[in-house]
Amino acid sequence: MTLYNLIFTDDELDERFNIGFFSTREKAEEVARYYLRSVRGFCEYGCSYSITEKNVVGNAKAGSVFIVYGWNEYDRDIVESDCFATEPLARRMLAEMKATYERAEWCVDHYNTDECKWTDGFVRV
Repeated sequence: MTLYNLIFTDDELDERFNIGFFSTREKAEEVARYYLRSVRGFCEYGCSYSITEKNVVGNAKAGSVFIVYGWNEYDRDIVESDCFATEPLARRMLAEMKATYERAEWCVDHYNTDECKWTDGFVRV
């Protein structure tokens, strides 16, 4: 199974916003157009977006996925896994990635498919 990850970038500040994982590229594109037209920050500042395909490991029929991220505090070199249908699968990948990559921080994030994050937008300070 493949999901489509929609990520916005504030082009001036080079800040990234993970909007969510979508079941089709068309849904991700539709959400991107809506954000550029109507959501605070995304429609006011110079923002761009990308949509990347993400593999899902396991049976994700429940409509949610887990993903592993690793990063260093001031480093843009973020590592991320494929998506996983269950948290135990993601936790096993977390252990593997910790043994492979040197990163200061790690997390396993949970996303509901076709659900948007950052729905209230953002404000530059």
